[in-house]
Amino acid sequence: MLNIFRNMNRKLKIRSFSFLMTSAFIATMILINIFASMLTERFFIKADLTETGLFTISERASEFLGSIDTVVDVIVLAEESTWTATPMLNMVLNTLQSYSAAAGGRLHIQYVNPDLNYFDGPKYGNSLTNLRDAYANLDNMVRNDIIFLTSYRASLVSASDLFVQAMGQGGRPFVSAVRTDQVLIRALLHVLNEDIPHAVFVRNHNESPGEYLKFVLDRSGYSFSDIHLAIDEIPDYATVVFTVAPKIDFFSEEIEKLERYLISGGNVVVLYDFATLSLPVFDAFLAEWGISVENKLIFDEDHTYPQYGIIGTHIVSGYLESTVRGEFETTQTSIRIGAVLARPLRSLWVGDSMSGFTQFPMIVTFSSSSYAKSLDEGVAITMEREAGDESGPFVIAYNVNRVVRDSDGDWTSASLVVAGADMFDDEFLGAFGSTFFNQDFIAGLASDFNPGGDSIFIPAKPLVGNHMPVTSGNARTVLIIMVILTPAAIYAAAIVVWYKRRHK
Repeated sequence: MLNIFRNMNRKLKIRSFSFLMTSAFIATMILINIFASMLTERFFIKADLTETGLFTISERASEFLGSIDTVVDVIVLAEESTWTATPMLNMVLNTLQSYSAAAGGRLHIQYVNPDLNYFDGPKYGNSLTNLRDAYANLDNMVRNDIIFLTSYRASLVSASDLFVQAMGQGGRPFVSAVRTDQVLIRALLHVLNEDIPHAVFVRNHNESPGEYLKFVLDRSGYSFSDIHLAIDEIPDYATVVFTVAPKIDFFSEEIEKLERYLISGGNVVVLYDFATLSLPVFDAFLAEWGISVENKLIFDEDHTYPQYGIIGTHIVSGYLESTVRGEFETTQTSIRIGAVLARPLRSLWVGDSMSGFTQFPMIVTFSSSSYAKSLDEGVAITMEREAGDESGPFVIAYNVNRVVRDSDGDWTSASLVVAGADMFDDEFLGAFGSTFFNQDFIAGLASDFNPGGDSIFIPAKPLVGNHMPVTSGNARTVLIIMVILTPAAIYAAAIVVWYKRRHK
């Protein structure tokens, strides 16, 4: 009898210990899941299983967000529940939460029902109407818009601007890519920079429209305007002046305006047109800066396509700021860049400097495969390489620096950048700009010329080909399974095992 009692007592202890260990394991799992959930809410830690990193902020965006030291109010004109329930808007919601975590909580995000006309803004009487009246660019704000607000200014982002739409079969539009990163970072740059960089486009020499250049500059945080150089003065606040493929020569008075602007420490970008072979006055201006555009066309036997004449080249410096700002420590970086029938540039000076000028080649063709043909009038040009063709390398983008004194008497650097316009025409940039380096080249110049800090250009992320997108709805489902259903199943199984062992 005593042995039976001892055996029963031992079995009871074993069963009680098993039950206790199972319960402790389940409780630990629940606590771990709750703690992990709290961490993900606080630091927004989530897995991104998409091929193009739709839910991962880019490295450049992350660096910029980490450098923010000013509080930015982010006002979303919609209820949070509405955005959560809408897949595309939910993607933006996730991005904003990631931004807030990366910025160390300096982005104060609030979701506001615009119909209630109320938001947390004591400076504006907590009234959206007062906020809209304070900033002219908020006049047209509507539901689902996002407002970024600092003491400097306000910026308005339309939800539709966050996505790239394309036409599918049957003419039905669909969202092909997201540019959330770029648009939101651009809005943050706009409200955080004390001075907004401004690009001026010269328009009275039958220049090309340059719409895609403006697109890249806009995404890099620039404002821009057009001027008639024969009539208008270059504004003092101009960060950079563009002349895009001029086809009519300049007046001497216009050249004087460009020179005065450069001498004051300005930046001029000349994008020459391969089809315009001679602009005597303007060519003389370039010659004063030591640059001649040769009457030749460049091809590349490895990277030439019949429709566009794309050539493979490399950029001499790994960082564009080292070319523009005069820090001449260079690295050799092989990068392919697209060009449409570019013409080579030639230095008119012996050596690399003269009278305070310093020339720096920015883009150079590959020596082994590039070749040039002379542009002789009345002679047809074939794209095939022939025995008499000049071999590369060829410089197709120069930056010329000149050290000058600005209006305050301080030493500064004037920059003249010369490159082929056809590398940056609207059709080419739209079709091939993200494949080659062309968009990044212009964005790099925009960043280098920006006196208020770096500009940031982030290409859109395509939706096509992405697999296993993890939305907040998916995350909630996983959370329910991990925190509730899985522990409950383990607990139920433990009870069944305990019950069966007890009744053996």
